[in-house]
Amino acid sequence: MSAGAQWAIVVIVLINSFLVAGIAVAVWLVHSKLAELMRQSQPLVSRAEELLAKVEDVTGTVNQRVTGVLDTADHLVKDVSQKVETTTSIAEETISQPLIGAASLMAGISRGLSAYKEMTEKGDGQDNG
Repeated sequence: MSAGAQWAIVVIVLINSFLVAGIAVAVWLVHSKLAELMRQSQPLVSRAEELLAKVEDVTGTVNQRVTGVLDTADHLVKDVSQKVETTTSIAEETISQPLIGAASLMAGISRGLSAYKEMTEKGDGQDNG
């Protein structure tokens, strides 16, 4: 191998060595920055975990209260529905019988008046004839 080729190989090895050293320094700098960021973000992560735990507790409490309110509303609706049905039934019994009686009486009076009118008209026709 010629002397120029040997010097070219040495130069290439030196350039590669500098590149590897530069990459190593860059990786070390990135690692140190990431470690610093992790130290700075740790209190934020801890606080976020605390807030999440509080939100979960509040959500559980709200869920229990809402469930209680919905159960109470359900019972109330059932009670009111039952009372409405009972009231409707009583009203039907109380009102329908007198109305049926009144309708029967009116029908009887109307029929009686019709019969009286027919009798009077027949009687008037016989008297004049």
